[in-house]
Amino acid sequence: MDREHGWIGRKDRHPVTLDAIVHHEDGKRVPVQLIDVSDEGCRIESNEHFRIGERVQIDIPRLGLMKAQIRWALPESAGAKFLADDDPNWTGADDAPGASG
Repeated sequence: MDREHGWIGRKDRHPVTLDAIVHHEDGKRVPVQLIDVSDEGCRIESNEHFRIGERVQIDIPRLGLMKAQIRWALPESAGAKFLADDDPNWTGADDAPGASG
């Protein structure tokens, strides 16, 4: 796939249809649907409003709880980048109330 000038590249994502739960930092849990995923991130569909830069944890079947940062957000859709425990974009990794491991 050719990218336009100025486009920040990312690994190709694979289409999926997965029900997941997003855990917000305030402890709120929201059911979502993942519609594509790679080892670096995913696209989320939900009626929930996400904020760019927001840190969340996504409970994904067979993968468990994944730490992530919202990188873009539109009405009913958002893109998240998965974060490692030592990623500087993730502070207070275990601070989300009700979040496990």
